Amino acid sequence: MIWQPYLDLLSKRPVAIKYSSIYNQFPSIWNYLKNCTEEERKSVLRLLGEFLKNDDFSLLDKALTMASSYGHPGPDQIKHCFYTLINQSTTYKAIIPDITLPNMPTATRGFSHYDSLLQSGGVSR
Repeated sequence: MIWQPYLDLLSKRPVAIKYSSIYNQFPSIWNYLKNCTEEERKSVLRLLGEFLKNDDFSLLDKALTMASSYGHPGPDQIKHCFYTLINQSTTYKAIIPDITLPNMPTATRGFSHYDSLLQSGGVSR
């Protein structure tokens, strides 16, 4: 099937995809689109249209699977995984600095360090 015209049209009106039968024609992994926001769906449909010009779904399926291993991926993550799969023969070397780097304290994520300020009365209003 030539997907380009359909995907270009659907990327302009991504809500219309639920009224089409296109979900039935996509590989099952692309039910991912049902969980996307409208803007994500636009971008992903545009991305699919761009990549399906030259490739089939097999590489895109692998890219989505790879990107989904870390949760719900965005269009940029899928694109990055797609290019990673295409250029798998390219080897990258780790950067080794010529100077010694200072030891850095480990960073903590979240807002738990602010909780201690609020509990101890460190914040004045």
